[in-house]
Amino acid sequence: MDRPLGALSGLLAVLLALPVLLPPDAHADVPTLASGSQPITLPTDAPTTFRLHRTATGSTFHVGLWYVGAGDSVGEGVRLTIGTTRADTGCGSGAVFRPTRGEPAPLLTTTASTWTDQPDHPCGTAAELYVTVGLPSDPVDRGRAATLVVEEEPPLSTYAYDLLPEPAEPTWQPVEPDPSPQPVLAGTTPDDAPVVGPGSHEVALRPGRQAVLAVPVDWDQDLRAEVDGSAAASVTVLGPLLGEDVAASGPGWAQSHVTSYLHRNSFDPTRAGASLAGEHYVLVGLPPEAAPATVSVTLAVDGVPADGVPDYTGRADAAPEPSAEPADAPDDDSAPAPIWIGAGALVVLVAVLLTRRAGRDRGR
Repeated sequence: MDRPLGALSGLLAVLLALPVLLPPDAHADVPTLASGSQPITLPTDAPTTFRLHRTATGSTFHVGLWYVGAGDSVGEGVRLTIGTTRADTGCGSGAVFRPTRGEPAPLLTTTASTWTDQPDHPCGTAAELYVTVGLPSDPVDRGRAATLVVEEEPPLSTYAYDLLPEPAEPTWQPVEPDPSPQPVLAGTTPDDAPVVGPGSHEVALRPGRQAVLAVPVDWDQDLRAEVDGSAAASVTVLGPLLGEDVAASGPGWAQSHVTSYLHRNSFDPTRAGASLAGEHYVLVGLPPEAAPATVSVTLAVDGVPADGVPDYTGRADAAPEPSAEPADAPDDDSAPAPIWIGAGALVVLVAVLLTRRAGRDRGR
């Protein structure tokens, strides 16, 4: 009669239970970001990570973040990073931090880009990247609604990059207001900003708040904005992915850089939004102590698209396949997956049974 396996049976039961006892894939709960705008909630106790899936090798991801802060703070802000793993921040980063005393609803923005001038750099070739939104610096902003804006820019060959001309440095010229500006209901965020063109626009301003207008600006073009009707008004310009784009500014006016792909190779933070064509955002505000005012915002777009238009290589015929291994695998690369532990246990059991049976057969 065959003897029971005894302790071996208990060991087998434990081994077979391991797929249930071991934790699931730590990346399974990472949501994927698509191109465009996506509402999120700011982290409450730990940074939040999202996944980007690259559709063309060599493409560049641009990611912007905006939210309306609680306001009246000694310092509000957040950090945004991009990496090839959840723990990595080396592909791009951005942050905003500023006091918001007297501002009841400050618009806070930041941006990050994965652009690199090295064709084989992992940040430009990895099939998947990870975007991490840090904890807001002011606890009252944690858990607030926010928006991530994503754009995957097609690849540009080194040859095409070398052909791009250096952008001209714009020179400020005052913008003449129209005698009859067109009334427009300005937005308060990039999401609800009306798209307007050159000319004068009548805008109502409230103290401590930003009025936002969206203006299409193409390659080789720059934008001028000037306010009439309040000496206290301030103006700034943001690029399509919410990076600052201010070549020059003064009381009641601002001018963007000439839009050029080459600006991304600069460490100048005022050029962060100048390297992409698309809708730029004009932010007009009044200080908290000012009186409400109805002003005329006059816009001018200078230049025409020419040699500075990038000659993209387009989307790849086949997108790179994600790696079969987690992006940030455990330190012990030999650690077996749960399913193989269970399968291994079965193999051990069968081998033991066959060995014991063969021994009995020889002893007869």
